[in-house]
Order: sequence, then C-alpha cells, then structure tokens
Amino acid sequence: MALHQTYQNPFVLDQEWEDYGIGDPYILRFDGKYYLYCSTKDRRVGVKAWSSDDLVNWRYEGLVTEEAVSEGAYAPEVVYWNGLFYMYTSPAGKGHYVLQSDKPTGPFVKKTDNLGFTIDGSVFIDDDEKWYFTHAKFGGIMASPMSDPYTIEMDKQLNVSLGHWTEGSMIIKRNGRYFITYTGNHVFSKGYRVNYGVNHDSPIGTYTIPQNNPILISTADDFNGLGHSATVMGPDLDSYYIVYHNLIGRSAEGPPVRKLNLDRLVFNGDKMSVLGPTHGTPQETPSMPIFWDVPGAAPSGDKWERTSQTGGVESLLARSGTGSQYTAEYNFRLNDVQSVGSISSIDAVFAYEDSGNYRTAHVNEATMELSLIDRVNGVETVVATEPLPKGTDLTKLHTIRIESGSSNTMLYWDGLLKIEQPAMAGKAGRIGYVWPKGTNPDLHYTAFANEANGSGDMKVIKPLPGALEAVHGVRDGKPSIRSGITPDGSDAVVLSNKDDGLSFPINIREDGSYLLSVNAAKTSAGSTLVIESNGKTKEIKLDASLFAGDTEWTKVPLGKFEMKIGPQWLSLRRGKGEITLRYVEASLTVPVHAQSVIKPTAVGIVNRFGGDAGWADYTVSFDLTLKKATADEAAVLLRTTNESEFKDQVKDAFMGYMLAFHNDRVILKRISYENSVEKASGNLAFKPGQTHRVTVKLEGASIVVLSDDNNEPILKWTDPNAFLQGRVGLSGASPGWTISPLTVIPAP
Repeated sequence: MALHQTYQNPFVLDQEWEDYGIGDPYILRFDGKYYLYCSTKDRRVGVKAWSSDDLVNWRYEGLVTEEAVSEGAYAPEVVYWNGLFYMYTSPAGKGHYVLQSDKPTGPFVKKTDNLGFTIDGSVFIDDDEKWYFTHAKFGGIMASPMSDPYTIEMDKQLNVSLGHWTEGSMIIKRNGRYFITYTGNHVFSKGYRVNYGVNHDSPIGTYTIPQNNPILISTADDFNGLGHSATVMGPDLDSYYIVYHNLIGRSAEGPPVRKLNLDRLVFNGDKMSVLGPTHGTPQETPSMPIFWDVPGAAPSGDKWERTSQTGGVESLLARSGTGSQYTAEYNFRLNDVQSVGSISSIDAVFAYEDSGNYRTAHVNEATMELSLIDRVNGVETVVATEPLPKGTDLTKLHTIRIESGSSNTMLYWDGLLKIEQPAMAGKAGRIGYVWPKGTNPDLHYTAFANEANGSGDMKVIKPLPGALEAVHGVRDGKPSIRSGITPDGSDAVVLSNKDDGLSFPINIREDGSYLLSVNAAKTSAGSTLVIESNGKTKEIKLDASLFAGDTEWTKVPLGKFEMKIGPQWLSLRRGKGEITLRYVEASLTVPVHAQSVIKPTAVGIVNRFGGDAGWADYTVSFDLTLKKATADEAAVLLRTTNESEFKDQVKDAFMGYMLAFHNDRVILKRISYENSVEKASGNLAFKPGQTHRVTVKLEGASIVVLSDDNNEPILKWTDPNAFLQGRVGLSGASPGWTISPLTVIPAP
C-alpha cells in the first residue's frame, strides 16, 4: 500500500495576511469548487478569499469586499441561497453585518445595519428551509431563529460549552443528525480546542456531548491552539473534512501567527471523529469523483452522449456509469422561456440503463415541485413529490444531489434533504439530464462517485497515533454490525466466526513503540484477539481482570507493538470466543526511566507537570505531610496530556487524573478540561505533623492507591474509558501541606 497524491499540514497560501496568516477559516462549496474565507488582520480593510478544486491546491481570488465595515472582519462565513451569496461577519467584534453578492468572489456589499450579537456568527439552513444563527458567548453558544437572511430573532443559550469563553460554532446535518462543533477557550491558549455535540431533533435543542471530546487538541510547542473549525463536504461528494487554524511563534505585533490545517472527518452513528490532528507528515489528498465535468453549451463528445428522444425531449448522458452504490451531483439553471410560451423543466437522470429504464429527479417549473420518478420498461411511477422551497428562482443556479446506497435513495435540493426512499436500493447506470427541446438549460458542474452514506470512511487511509472505529475496518469474513448499542450511539462490530476480522489501512507518523488498545464489550472477556502489525502476529487474551466491573464497555490495553513510519495495514482477527469492538486506539510510547523525580511546585503556580506524555504504565511514590489543619487540598496529577497554562481558560487545563488529599479523605478525579468528575474515593486520615508515604500504581486501565506499607489499597478503580499514558505533576501549592519529590519508576 502506498500514498498517492499527498498534502501536509499546515498549509502556506499565496497572499496570506502578512504577519498574521489564516485565522478562523471557513470553506464554502459551490458548483464543484471550494472558496476559503478567513478573518481579516486587525485594522486592515477587506476580506481575502481563495478558491480550489480539491481542497489542497488554492488560488488567491483577492479581496472579495472592501466595505468599511470589513475592517478587522472576524470569522466571515458565506452561504448561498437562490442566486445570492450572504456573508456574515463581525468587524473587530463590534456586532454583526450581512453583506451580499451574486458571486462567491464578490464584490460583497453591505446590506444591513449592525445586527449586534457577539463574534463568530454562523448560519445553518435546515431541511425545512428554516434558517438559524449561532454565535459566541462566555460559557456557551447562543442560537437564534432567522426570519430571513437579514433578520436574527431573539437568542437562547445552547448546552454546548467549554467551561469558559466558547466560540467558532457551526452546525451540519448528516443522516438525520445535527452535529455542532464549537471552540474555546482563549484563541491564544495552547489548549484552544474543538468539541462537538449531536442532536436528533432540532438544531437549537439539547445536544448530547459524546465521550470522544475534544475532537481537536494539541498543546505541543510546534503545534497548538487548534480551533475555530468549519466542516465541508469533500470532492468525492460523500466525505467530510474539518478545516481549522493552529498557532505558531509570535508576529511582529505580538500575537501568534495562525496557520491553515485540513483533516478528514469520519462518522459512526452519533459519533464524529477527526482522523488526526495531523501535522508535518504527508497525508493522502481528498479523493476526487469517478467522473466530473462542466458540460456547458458544447459538451465534450468523449464524456457525453447527446440524443433527441421521442416526446419532444433531449438528453445528455455521461458515457461512464456508476456502480450500484454512488452519489451524483447536478448543478444547473433554467433559462427564462416565458417569452415563447413554454414551461421549462429538467430531469436529473441516474441509474440509466436504456430509454425505457432509468430514474430521475424531475423539476417542474409549472408546479414548482421536485419529484422522484422510477421508469421501468417505459412506464413511469412517481415515487414521491415535494414542493420546491418558497420563492425558488429556477433561473438561478441550483443543485440536485442523489445518494443511492444498498437499501435507500435520498434526494437533496440545494443541500436540503427533500425525499428519502428507504426501500429504493441503488441501481448501476449512467447519469445525465433530460429537458424539453428548445429550452436549453445551462448545465454546470456534474459528477458522481461510487460512495454513499459515508462508505468512503472505510477506505480512507487513517493516520496513527489516533483512533480507528471498528465499523471503518475492512471486514474479513462475515462479522456482524450491531447498530447504536454503545453509550455514544455508535455501531459496534462482532467477531464471532472462525475467519472474522478487521483490517485497517493506516499511515504511521513515525517509527516507534505503539500501545494498542481496544474498546470492547464485557461479554468479550476471556476471548482472544490476534493482532497482525509490521509483519508480526501476536495473540492476546482479553482477561476478565482488564474490564471495569460495573460497565458494559472498557478500553483494554493489548500491549506495545513496534511500527514503522508510512502506510501499511493493521489487522485484528478473532482467536477464540466472541469479541465485540467499538474502536481501536494506537498511541506512541516512551520508556519510563529507571527513576524520574518531579519536584514540588512553587506557591502560586496552578499546575506543574513533569515526565513524558508517552509514559504508559508506571508507579509513583511520594511523602505527604499535613503541617497544620487546613481546608485546602494537596493534589498529585497522573497520566496527564495536552496541558495548557493561560489566564483565560478553565482552571484544570489538561487531560488526565487528579488525586486530591484532604484531612481525612482521598478523592480521584478524571479531568478533561471543563469535564471534572469524581470517580472514586478512600479514607486516609492526617493529623497535624503526620506524614504518609503514598504509592500509586497505574497499570492498564487500573489505578491503585496505597499508603505506607499497607497492602490493602486506600482506593482502587478501573477507568472504562482510561487515559493509558501521560505525565505526572502537582496541582498548586498549599502552606498547609508539604510534599516530597515524586519518584516514578516503570511498572513491574
């Protein structure tokens, strides 16, 4: 296996804002092309834009507006509707304005006075054609209905928050689910990150916040401050990508420079994941469609066949055909033919076998309706009909998208799902257009790819370190899928037969020892799993002792595997028993030194960390003394990663565990930035002047806390969603406590 065409984060674009870069990126997909917009450097006027055919190679399009209100334009976003492009931006954070153009490259002209609201406005249009506006707030994202593109109604706060300032929101809808992404805390914090939520009922309802948050975070010195993302459909019409910026260095004016990044998104039921973040290593470029072209007035004869048919119609058919699973897109506009007394219409054709057997999405200008029609042996059946959006102007450019999978067909109009037929399985055939003679529609970007409903998520080469959804593995044998049975609403894979297995195309970032783990159902205890990696095979028993006793699913470490840089395959096969898997994780490890010492923190420092994020299993020992009775706590930090120090963020800005000591109690907390949850506790009494020797053993998902030479644990807990590696540290400093240096040794 090899990578073909590649790209590498971060991007460097022609004519980026000097000494600033690309901040708060947003990408509009329109008529088969991509348009990138970004924030304007402070005290400069205008919004810059770039265009691309493939999300990788970008052309500078210049300033798309030079309106005075674009000075320091924050986070401009552009939506297209019925022939017009609407830009929403907040100049230097001073309220919002709507600008309008008839082209994605402008010029955009101011159409409203100041609408108010805080920064980072984003617009979402639902399938029922209702518009919504979201924007930033301290402690959450605000959402408002819109009565038209220029009018924002009263807002309410959503339950999506990063525990501090929260911004950069965007909503998409996929497979009946609303996904919202949002960013926080301070844009200059290393811990700037992206979370997401999912909702089945409403874009402004209550969101579920899945466990795999944050989906974008890195606090490394050369790659941090990942955030203010946007989501866009990939060139293959089926995939999705997330675009975001990172921070690097300092500009001449002081703040860090922002750089543009792009990574693949994948979906599994209610779960959304980023394949990454990737940085500084080649990644496979987004896949292009199997077929794409702009027919125009003179379609190419090697790509298209043009014929006249009975009944006074003409057709244009692509010479190549789809498989039985595919997504097809048609962009077109109808010419104004009222002067000759005709009523215009157009059919987007798919599954074309011959003139008597094909399917169409029929647009009827007389009734302003969209119909799904199945033609079999010359007999047409209208499967479903829906009205076009109110006010639709068919002389403006519109888009039809057809998704045909193994069991259903979905018909979209301008990105809105209008017709879904669960029983209409995909059929192979050609795509094209049919229209009445003499009307001559204006045909634009037309394409198809043999992917539908996220099928490409299985084929994409996945970067490691990272996580792999079990359902995205290539299935060897006949493993079954159990839908929506997991706590986060994702699907799981069951390996129960002799030859059942999963194979993943992966791209290893660097040579090293990788800790592999699987999230498995409790019913998998006692089974064995065979791992094939780097030409070596290892069979591992999923011992019952590795599972958390009171939960259905546990992340189980499988051991360390030597892996080499570059693309390759990782395979998991059933050995014995039945194994039910949600996902696989791989993380790069670093050996724990024979002894590592972390000194106590100074008074006034919130948290201090030592060691290496690649440390896996280890034992930590220290002496803890209560000097005088106090309400303050002393706390040791364990297996921490993605640590950040900044004044405008949540207090405990890291991912890992905190072991907090009080006068008579020990509390273990699991912390992931704003999410701090007490998970276990035990008794350990201190009298003023008393010292206890404390030892903490971290092996796999298990944490055991011992005191002095007592063999009975003070506290023991197995984390079903464990942090399996990370640094050690100390939290704050209290005059009531004294703590010795932390001594860290490898686990036995």
